Amino acid sequence: MARPAGSRMRGLTLPAAALLLAVLSALATGCSAGAVSPRTAPDSVERAAIAAAQHPAMRDGVPIAEDIWTQLWTPKQAGAAIAHCVYEGSAGLLDFRAAPVARQSQVVLGGNGYEGTISALSALGDFTDSRAVGRLVDSCIAAYPIDARLWLVPADDRGALYAYDLTVLRRCLVAHGQAVPKMPDRADFERLLRASTPWNAYDLVVVTNRRAWYTLADACPALPPDIAAHVTPRLLTSWP
Repeated sequence: MARPAGSRMRGLTLPAAALLLAVLSALATGCSAGAVSPRTAPDSVERAAIAAAQHPAMRDGVPIAEDIWTQLWTPKQAGAAIAHCVYEGSAGLLDFRAAPVARQSQVVLGGNGYEGTISALSALGDFTDSRAVGRLVDSCIAAYPIDARLWLVPADDRGALYAYDLTVLRRCLVAHGQAVPKMPDRADFERLLRASTPWNAYDLVVVTNRRAWYTLADACPALPPDIAAHVTPRLLTSWP
């Protein structure tokens, strides 16, 4: 027997339920308003993330192509992506090991790219020059701009973020053909946020081109509007 629709809201606090209703209303309004032309340029969050990712390369004089990025990456995703880039760029000679995600919050928000250690997997050949290694790592970090906003979510918004991820964001990503990691319960979700190792619905998202990224990011915002309004100004002023 189907449960009454109202029973699904019993586990949510009043502010979280109100936020959820507002988000669902906005989504419904958007669907009924007809098709919206897809974006063709990065928004303010993407521009800031790109600038932060490219800052070490620009500082070190490494030329970076404007179209090097495809999507925003989560802090957890970025480590594996950068490691693969370094491995491929060095023809299998170098291994990049990312620092823990909690440590990356200080590095990324400080505008220092992404932290990790480099070790040799075999004879280095052309990579005996530490400057050449640094330039390769800088160029790989520049290709993977990070959405750092979950590190800045205020404590008062954590319950509302959990409700949004649980009831809206996961379903939206799945509806767009994306895989979503298993979601923790609310206590663990908030504990991970406090530890600067947040659960992220986008951890498994990979798109093939920037147009696909714009479409997905606009259809399935990583943060609901109210929380984004609290977080985005802090993000934009934290990066160089």
